[in-house]
Amino acid sequence: MTDFAQARLDMFESGFFGQGDAFWRWIATDEARPYLAAFAADRARSGEGEFFALDFAAEDLLNSDHLAELAQQIEAAHG
Repeated sequence: MTDFAQARLDMFESGFFGQGDAFWRWIATDEARPYLAAFAADRARSGEGEFFALDFAAEDLLNSDHLAELAQQIEAAHG
């Protein structure tokens, strides 16, 4: 399973983005791409001595208050 496929599944199972058909319709949109990338990066483990660039904007995307609002928006737009 690719990192992004696993990230999609993890996003769904987390419930942070809502659960149900609305999530699966939303995750296929361009709007979901930054969230998918941020979620995948947040879950990725770096190897010993491996450095990677941090995207501080991604932290804002995964803020719990923001995610609660986003879940409602996803359900309203895609539910």
